[in-house]
Amino acid sequence: MRTKSSTVTLALAVAALVSLGVLARATPRQAAPGEGYAWADACKPCHADIYESWSHTKHARAISRLSSGDQQKECITCHVTGSDGKIDKDGKFVNGGIQCEACHGAAAAHAADPAFRTGLVRKAAREVCEKCHSAKSPHFRGFYYEGMLALSHPLPKK
Repeated sequence: MRTKSSTVTLALAVAALVSLGVLARATPRQAAPGEGYAWADACKPCHADIYESWSHTKHARAISRLSSGDQQKECITCHVTGSDGKIDKDGKFVNGGIQCEACHGAAAAHAADPAFRTGLVRKAAREVCEKCHSAKSPHFRGFYYEGMLALSHPLPKK
């Protein structure tokens, strides 16, 4: 049988362990910006043709279409991958542009082991595209999902 003092002691011990990171909180942890992403350069060795095609698209250069002032506003959300802002990794801005993982899913696990494909998709869902290609954009002129898919990174016919 627990006494009031033993219950308080247990609660304090659990709180101390949680604050030290020994025990996880019961609430789910928010993913860090960019967590699980490998970034486009990691895709290039195995998907060179697709990478090359993508590198010449507006998606690849999306961040350069914003002024430095707009990069400080919510506009940046649609011009980067894996976050609502810039991510620096080892002093390098890694998530600029609409990279492979913005459409196909975070792929760090796949980059480490190409057989791992869980969570990856071949074709982006309409909803993924329409998060940015919508009336939220000040330059929106309509969006035709089926027509635009072929333009995302066209490949030459073999």
